[in-house]
Amino acid sequence: MDENTVNLRAEQLLDEAAFTSSLVKNKERERGSVDPDHIYPITKGETDRMADLLRQAEAAVEDASDVTYREKYDQLNEVVQWSYGRYRTWTWGVLLGVVLLALLLLWGRNSNKKDADMYKAYAAQAEAWTPCDTTITWDACEANGSYSFENEYASANKWKRGELQRCKSMYVVALKNIEDYQQKVDTATNKEAKERYLESIKRNQKDAENARQRFDSVAKLDFKGIQNMAKEKAQDWSKYSSEDSGSYLGWMIFFVVLAALYIWTGYAYGYEVTRHKTRDKVLGWIGKIGFWLAGVFFGSGLLMQLFAPDKRVEYIFSSGRRETHTESDVAGTSMNIMLKVVLMVIGAAIFIGISVFLMFFAVIGGIIDRIRRAGDGKAVKSVTEQ
Repeated sequence: MDENTVNLRAEQLLDEAAFTSSLVKNKERERGSVDPDHIYPITKGETDRMADLLRQAEAAVEDASDVTYREKYDQLNEVVQWSYGRYRTWTWGVLLGVVLLALLLLWGRNSNKKDADMYKAYAAQAEAWTPCDTTITWDACEANGSYSFENEYASANKWKRGELQRCKSMYVVALKNIEDYQQKVDTATNKEAKERYLESIKRNQKDAENARQRFDSVAKLDFKGIQNMAKEKAQDWSKYSSEDSGSYLGWMIFFVVLAALYIWTGYAYGYEVTRHKTRDKVLGWIGKIGFWLAGVFFGSGLLMQLFAPDKRVEYIFSSGRRETHTESDVAGTSMNIMLKVVLMVIGAAIFIGISVFLMFFAVIGGIIDRIRRAGDGKAVKSVTEQ
């Protein structure tokens, strides 16, 4: 018998196994040769089919020492064994980014919870105020837009004064804006610009009117009215902070669950890795570019000079004497610190954003694969029972 026909049936089965994958193109089938990358199956069914054909080939082989047959069989068997294997697809970098986000959300939740408790305490403090005269007139009130919970919740009078000071401050600022815009109107040569300035004047006139009305409405309140107003405001702040705390907690739980799903679904079979090869390649490039940008921003901020170089300042006295001193550039150092923080925050934000993006797509793909596996399992069980 011709040597080339001894293992003819076995080699035909190997050829059939080599063309099992859906990745094999029609032109490859026509010419009878397949790209090595296209041999890999992309479903469990295709992998099972390849394995079955290899078993049939082994059963049909007549000369097991045939080198050509054995090399081809070993190559295809390696493909099958790799396709049945499971591989970790999740990465520590992506997991770290999402865990960092969860920690930030936890910090936000705790911070808002602390604020909610603080505002609740201020409401209780207002409830315990000692009755006092709260009469404050417009002329006796200075313009001040600052706010201090600790000082203003000390008494009804201080709380009312602080509220009225902010109203008068808004009134004074609005009047100053009106004055500035009126000067621009008087000197404007462009009709459109003049109309914008006039609109700004109207808007500030309305702001001034509202501020004065607010002042008058608060000024006429007695002790009980101020007490109720202060309590309601503190209770509202406490409520909003509690709601924000709950939102932070909800999002934190969501991302913790997402991270757990990322790991749980992050062990794919070889045929699944092959099926998602193009998707994973695109996401891989997105991840590389995103993490590179994050590193550039964060690293630039981290390595940036903290203290600005000292500057030389010359002082000229009335006598004509001059002195030159070396002084620290406080403004320059402040700008450096601010820029360092901004760059590092941008880098961290990019790192977290890319991590969430990659994890979300990985989890969706992993869940779909799990569902597909469950369907394959039911199909196999149904065929077995029949």
